Amino acid sequence: MNTPTGLHRRRRTLTSAAFVAALASAGIGLGAPPATADPVSVGYTCTGPGAPDGVQSLRVTMAAPASVPQGGTAELALEVTTQMTVPISVPARSVTGEMTIDLGGAASGSVSATGFTNPARIPSGSAVTLTGGTASARLDTAGLTTFTPSNASVHVFGVTVECVVSGTAPVAATTDVTAG
Repeated sequence: MNTPTGLHRRRRTLTSAAFVAALASAGIGLGAPPATADPVSVGYTCTGPGAPDGVQSLRVTMAAPASVPQGGTAELALEVTTQMTVPISVPARSVTGEMTIDLGGAASGSVSATGFTNPARIPSGSAVTLTGGTASARLDTAGLTTFTPSNASVHVFGVTVECVVSGTAPVAATTDVTAG
């Protein structure tokens, strides 16, 4: 039976699914420390309630220090923007996310960037930018270390969409680890 409450829940679920589809295309984002590299385009395939079909391109801007001493820590910050727009207005800080950053070059492994959110209200029809996430990477080997965006999760209105890189993501930032 369709009661007003049941219809309201169904509308809210459909609206959340449509919004998550737009955000899944938006990906995740973060702020920026000293050396900000140029934005890179990364293709993602997303799954979960309301996830869009096909590969979605996100613009990822990552900042990393130009250099750190061997054994030091590189503090990373990112920002992610999509060209897709949200179907409804979204309150400030109602979207959160995480992104894995793969280490390469002189380093290996990965770190997790957390703290992504939308700091301001996103008006209906606007593109989504998520900022505020950070990650720390301890770098023990001298040489050039690369940082590459990897898998991401987006959470909004109680719904989670998981996004995996489609193809190969480009290096978004580098840090020179100097011998001590």
